[in-house]
Amino acid sequence: MSKKNILVLLCKATLFCSVAFSYSQSSEINQFEKAVKNNEYNNAILLSKKIDKKKCKAADKAKFDYLFGTLEEENNKDNLAFNDYIIAKKEYIAIDSIDKVAQINLKIVALLLAINKNKEDYDPFLNEYIEYAKLKKDPNFLSQSYMEIGKSFYNADPFLALYYFKKAEKENLKTSNEVFLGKILQNLGATYAHDKIKKFDSAIFVYDKALLIFKKRNLQNFIFNIYTNKGVAFNKKKEFNKALLFFQKADSIQLKEYNQKSKEILYGFMADTYKNVGNFKKALECIEWQKKLQNTINEKEQSIAIKEIQTKYETQKKELENLNLKTKNEHEMLWIYIFISLIIAGSTVAYLKVNNLRKKEKIAIQEKELQNERLEKALKDHELESIESMLQGQEKERIKIANDLHDNLGSMLVTLKLNFQNIKERRDTLKTEEDRLYEKTDSLLEEAYQKVRTIAHTKNAGVIANDGLVPAVKNIADKISLPGKLNVEVIAFGLDTRLENTLEVSIFRMIQEILTNIIKHSSANKATIQLTKHDDSLNIIIEDNGIGFNPSRIDEMEGMGLNNIKKKVQYMNGTFTIDSFEGKGTTIIIDLPI
Repeated sequence: MSKKNILVLLCKATLFCSVAFSYSQSSEINQFEKAVKNNEYNNAILLSKKIDKKKCKAADKAKFDYLFGTLEEENNKDNLAFNDYIIAKKEYIAIDSIDKVAQINLKIVALLLAINKNKEDYDPFLNEYIEYAKLKKDPNFLSQSYMEIGKSFYNADPFLALYYFKKAEKENLKTSNEVFLGKILQNLGATYAHDKIKKFDSAIFVYDKALLIFKKRNLQNFIFNIYTNKGVAFNKKKEFNKALLFFQKADSIQLKEYNQKSKEILYGFMADTYKNVGNFKKALECIEWQKKLQNTINEKEQSIAIKEIQTKYETQKKELENLNLKTKNEHEMLWIYIFISLIIAGSTVAYLKVNNLRKKEKIAIQEKELQNERLEKALKDHELESIESMLQGQEKERIKIANDLHDNLGSMLVTLKLNFQNIKERRDTLKTEEDRLYEKTDSLLEEAYQKVRTIAHTKNAGVIANDGLVPAVKNIADKISLPGKLNVEVIAFGLDTRLENTLEVSIFRMIQEILTNIIKHSSANKATIQLTKHDDSLNIIIEDNGIGFNPSRIDEMEGMGLNNIKKKVQYMNGTFTIDSFEGKGTTIIIDLPI
């Protein structure tokens, strides 16, 4: 056989081996994935050691690191899991797998929220996920994002956490993901039972709804968590016997090895409850079980570490044997590698030239886009300044009209009233039948004067100097609320001090406009206005249960004024979000720096 034919056969053999090896690695990663999903920790570790990441395809590398992060997280190695997720995220970004990037962002947020005394900021990951969810307009993604936002507020502001868990529930009802609904209900229950809310009956009610979902699918770990949480709720209600009943139900469930930490926590709750009922013998037994479990968990962790070292040693030994075999054949294959390298080098030069041209073209496009963005920003700033000037002009005009009414027309009406009363006092010389006409005219003058006074005193559009924004909003809510027609509730947090007057006026006008839209267009019978002050920001949430609308059609809807409000908010360096679906109500969220 000629050298040429030998070379062709060797090249084909090399390519075949490469493809076969790549297929083998993909197969082993699939086995690894199955072990991770089944929580087979030891088997998963052994399988992971057989995978050579350097020889994997890019997608398989990313999948491997993501799965390894999941494995570490399930076994309470949160810091290691975080690092694996970050690596996997970069790898998925490199292959433009945006769905996977979003999934990892959500995993990272949940992980960071679960770590005690965590110093890593989860906001960037959460914001990335929320933007992705909004872009997808998928209720599954939106539900998951609201769920994580709720978790992030659980400790700092449980009332706000409650609001976002309810939004997560609302989005979830548009999907068929009933298991995730159970998780939302579990979080709702924990929030109702929070020490700042203390709605324990509500907590128990939603726990029971979640329990039905988990029992239906025989999800033992989730059933265990619900029983434990119900026990905690009854404990807080001082109903200790009921608490013990649910703790014992939880204890009767056999958990997988990796979840023994949950049982350790359960025994701590049981010990405290037994102490509360005076059964110190049982309390001591629970403490002993807890300590025994802690020792078992530590021993298992040590055993796992030893097995990892042994596996690593065996892997290195095998790699050394392969290296020796490879060296033996290296001399014979050297001329083939040189030939292949020359071909690859020629292809690489051509690729680099094409790639360089593409980069230059991309830079030129980016520069053009940047110029367009600058022009759009300048036009936008000009438009916002025009709107602000218009609103300021309107405000000045309203104040001028109010002052003119009070100072000019008001004083004229007072003078006219005095003159009329003077004539009335001297009416003895007039005919008796004209008395009724005088009294009617006097009444009309009094009514006109009071109306002028009212208009003058509302020149700040309801934001009365002595009261402020919250009383003004509550006042307008009371006025437009009608029993059986529309009920408007106002909830305020953190607004113990007044804001700057012009800011209060602007906020009031925006709320007034939105309430007008609710009355005119929504057909709602219930609306909520929530004002929450966080340090240097104000969050405004206005929600109704009306017919909703498609937010993308705002420009086509005349008379709603939402575009003006949006531009006003942008001018104030805030954000304006509309969450609405036709037939599902509307939520408007405004965040403003203060």
